[in-house]
Amino acid sequence: MLFSLPKILALIGVIGGVWYGFRLLEAYRSSRQDVADDSTGNDTGSTHKKSGPLDLEECRVCHAWVAGEACSRAACPYSG
Repeated sequence: MLFSLPKILALIGVIGGVWYGFRLLEAYRSSRQDVADDSTGNDTGSTHKKSGPLDLEECRVCHAWVAGEACSRAACPYSG
């Protein structure tokens, strides 16, 4: 079995096409995720990261797990 130039070029083309297809798929998924994050309406102009891990604490008043942000309760220990 001999390797000929057309076979090698075809193999390089197939590998390149699959690699390029995966890049397009990842870009599509990333853009869909960005649109989903923007559509929640929670963008207040802050510079915080939109996704990632959060450090949660248990509220000593209502015993809910919160990210250290104030809620609408009058006795919220995290309000200003």
